[in-house]
Amino acid sequence: MPAALDHAAATIAALGRSPDLRALSLVGVKVITALRLCALAERDGLDPAPDLARRFHNLEAAFAVVDLAQTMARVWPEPIMVNRPCCLCLSPDEATLANMLRAAARADRAGFGDAMAGFIRADRHEALWNACVHVIALLA
Repeated sequence: MPAALDHAAATIAALGRSPDLRALSLVGVKVITALRLCALAERDGLDPAPDLARRFHNLEAAFAVVDLAQTMARVWPEPIMVNRPCCLCLSPDEATLANMLRAAARADRAGFGDAMAGFIRADRHEALWNACVHVIALLA
């Protein structure tokens, strides 16, 4: 029984720690930061594409990120929670997206599904897969 208690305590402690943005790949950092900027633009009633295009020096990549954000908003079961652009901690939704991006970068479709298992309905995975793969291809 003590091993089970140790495992439970470790799991609870892990849930209390927010993943760090700096642990992500460069593409992951770019996407999470861009998603945060999309949220700010939406809050202010602005189009995020021009700012993202300047940031990425690539209009197609900017539109791909906006498409990913819109796809997430459409299929996510609740409003997406993102942190401020300066924050190094990932929100739970950002951590889920980071896991999705890692799997998509490896072309690991099963891992991609596992990243969302029990959270996003399986019939919504295809749209997210396509959006993630597109963003990765343009930002890698």
